[in-house]
Amino acid sequence: MNSRSEVTRAFDGLASRIDASGFHRIGFTSAVLGEGVSTTALGTALSLAALREETVVLIDANWLEPSLTADAAAAGAPGLADLLAKKVDLAAVVRPASHAGLAFVPVGDRSSARPSLRSVSSLIASKPLAQRTIVVDLPPILAGEPFVLPWAALLDQLFVVLREAATPLPLVRQALARLGVSTPEIVLSRAAGSSGDPLPALRAAPA
Repeated sequence: MNSRSEVTRAFDGLASRIDASGFHRIGFTSAVLGEGVSTTALGTALSLAALREETVVLIDANWLEPSLTADAAAAGAPGLADLLAKKVDLAAVVRPASHAGLAFVPVGDRSSARPSLRSVSSLIASKPLAQRTIVVDLPPILAGEPFVLPWAALLDQLFVVLREAATPLPLVRQALARLGVSTPEIVLSRAAGSSGDPLPALRAAPA
């Protein structure tokens, strides 16, 4: 399918807000599983790539349910965890996707390392990423707090994705309290599970 599908274009408004704010390090999380975080991260990355006319790096940092890695058929490939463990360099883990404006970093071998403030800071400050737009797919806060907090402290903006009229508000409040970030933004997910899902854009580009 055309990766600039109707569903992908649904994220253009969010991408425009991000672009106008000048943010280059953006993360997406949720209170609980099943909120459409991965689809939102991917759709936003594609929209930002089109808007900024540059390659956006999408990072699967979901240690609990790395669905982007699975959809990219990259479950056995080196990725973020290997990079944080200093087993590989960035060039070895960045995969070109079928969409010309998207590069993808799979989660890698999660037993190799866990994200820490120091390792994540070193990664995003590295020369290959320092001037790039990166979009990070994170696990839900309540189940994966240790994997979310290092990123939350370093990103320009963290977005909390909620399924419209579905996520219990007490869980949302609990998640935001644990997050400890003063200015997270809420994104209502309406496209998750749509038949127009943009996930095929993650398939590796032909050699």
